[in-house]
Amino acid sequence: MKALRWYGRGDVRLDDVEVPRPGPGEVLIAVTLCGICGSDVEEYHSGPIVVPVSPHPLTGRAAPLTLGHEIVGVVVDPGAGVTLASGTPVVPDVVLGCGRCWWCARGEYPLCERGAALGLQDDGGLAEYLVAPADRCVPLPGGLPAEVAVFAEPAAVAVRALDKAGDVSGAVVAVVGAGTIGLLVAQVARCRGAAAIVAVDPDPGRRALAGSCGLVAASPGDAADAAVRELTGGRGADVVVESAGTASAVTGAVSLCRRGGTTVLLGVTPEPAALPALDVVLGEKRVLGSASHRWDTDVRGAVALLHGGHVRVDQLPVQTVPLAEAVRRGLADPPRDLLKTIVEVAGVRD
Repeated sequence: MKALRWYGRGDVRLDDVEVPRPGPGEVLIAVTLCGICGSDVEEYHSGPIVVPVSPHPLTGRAAPLTLGHEIVGVVVDPGAGVTLASGTPVVPDVVLGCGRCWWCARGEYPLCERGAALGLQDDGGLAEYLVAPADRCVPLPGGLPAEVAVFAEPAAVAVRALDKAGDVSGAVVAVVGAGTIGLLVAQVARCRGAAAIVAVDPDPGRRALAGSCGLVAASPGDAADAAVRELTGGRGADVVVESAGTASAVTGAVSLCRRGGTTVLLGVTPEPAALPALDVVLGEKRVLGSASHRWDTDVRGAVALLHGGHVRVDQLPVQTVPLAEAVRRGLADPPRDLLKTIVEVAGVRD
């Protein structure tokens, strides 16, 4: 089969590899579509960041590894003890836990100290086939197109972040970073009853997109502060979700939050951020981190929102490319006017 494998910085190759075999409790999935995440692009240009170059403690795998963790596909070979039938369309939760630690025992496998993810520390979905744990696969309801379901993984990130924030009904929510995750967060907040949503982004094109999605759009700094204060009578946003992944965005997100409000940090950056401790302490602000997702609450919840039309992706500018073009058009030089590249994998088998 064909698989897009990461060897090193700037070195991702379309290889011919053996089709994997599912073990007990696993399924072999024929991949239909796989989205390229910003983390995949970062691994291509700046890695290794999280792709292991020596054996990972949980998976035992090291580069070269197949990228891709935003996956939709069809079960073609259920392993021993699996009840999922062949032919079932699924979204696999790619997050793996050891199953034995303190966190895994409480169902919080995304927090496992030895945790991993398919497409980062084990082979992922930028390949014709992948193996995934059967009990982490969410079956798709009838009528949900693959080109919509492929957004389930990033939408699950948004669901988890809003769960961390708590009840947002009637709230003013600010989203810092109007990329794919930020706009999905905004939609989840809207369907949960947020009164108003401000999207903050330095890019004029993304601000225009946010505005066309019915959000109040503002550039970072004074403009964002003014927009939030106008909507809240000067008190600040009830909830702020940072998804830009820069140190300055973290500082800006906390400053937009009202006294007693909540800031959820989603963006990933290796650079340290200056947390305004006095503002946090005296304002009794909550600052929380959020990452990844669980299959039963977050991925399943995201699939339900997509199926019900509560979260729509038809307004998001994307491109669909074949697997053979994924490096050139999706990793090496992704178009700046698009939010996401979706890789069509099923066509390789046709």
